[in-house]
Amino acid sequence: MNVEFYKRAVRCLDARIGIVSNNEELIRSKRYFESDKMESLLTNVHQLPEVPYENTDADFIVFDDPQIKPCVSIGEKTCFCSGDFSTWESDCKDIRYGLFGNLGLFFRYSLAVLERFHGIYSFHASSLYIPSNKTVLLIVGGAGAGKTVYLLKGVVEGWKILSTEMTHLRIVKDGYELYKGSLYDNVRVGNLVYDFPEAIDKLGLEIPQVENVWAHKVTIDLKALEADDVYRNPRVQIINARIESDRTKADVTVMREKDKILWTLYQNASEKLAPPWLMYERLPVDGCDDERLARARLETMRTFLDMADILPVKSILAGVKNCMEGIEV
Repeated sequence: MNVEFYKRAVRCLDARIGIVSNNEELIRSKRYFESDKMESLLTNVHQLPEVPYENTDADFIVFDDPQIKPCVSIGEKTCFCSGDFSTWESDCKDIRYGLFGNLGLFFRYSLAVLERFHGIYSFHASSLYIPSNKTVLLIVGGAGAGKTVYLLKGVVEGWKILSTEMTHLRIVKDGYELYKGSLYDNVRVGNLVYDFPEAIDKLGLEIPQVENVWAHKVTIDLKALEADDVYRNPRVQIINARIESDRTKADVTVMREKDKILWTLYQNASEKLAPPWLMYERLPVDGCDDERLARARLETMRTFLDMADILPVKSILAGVKNCMEGIEV
């Protein structure tokens, strides 16, 4: 069998990842690598510039063929996957869980590459820089926790957006650094129309007319308020948030036990990388984690807590209107 393979490479922060496939159209799809669509990788990371295919940290190899048994093999230097990807791309209801969607295999593998070769760890956290007190506000939480509420509050207040989805941490010789993440966010229309109408004007958004504003999301561009690329040794306010839209009273708890804070950060930094999932809603895939990465991640979280200038960590259960209760601004 004579098969032609196509190659490219992209840079994700400091990681250089080669991408190889017999399907050139798939690995060069602007839909995933360059667009502001809901499934775009740019809703996770700041940018993925193309770089020469040389000195790659790892390779992501895709063999697209309906005659070959579907499989995924995840290694330290190579992630190999085979399957009928052309068909699955067109049939899948939620393409975010495909090869290159923002909840897909390439994104998860990239997080492992960043950890393994560059010591960069990624919180599933929105983050903002508050100029008035020179503090990074780090809002950790899973899907649906309410991180977008804090981003929109930041837009109204004129704060700087460090990341909408993943905030990156590295321990360095003289301390720690936090890196800029994605500047696109997938937002429910209802959050804009009812909760933060001021943000619509500030961002110059055109809101679509939809039947159910809470069931429909739009992707908004926050580059107009982007923060610096990196913050070295900033003061940090960590919030473990849960927003319930109709809640009228905020419950704020100071997390005093260091072990519980450590577990919260470790779990959050593992959330996108470790769990198994279904690719294209049909192919089971193990997580991209392993014991060595997990141990190093835990120690990094411990070091961060020991050395960082961190304000009291808060657990906040609140509504939209009182989401800032307990936060120092």
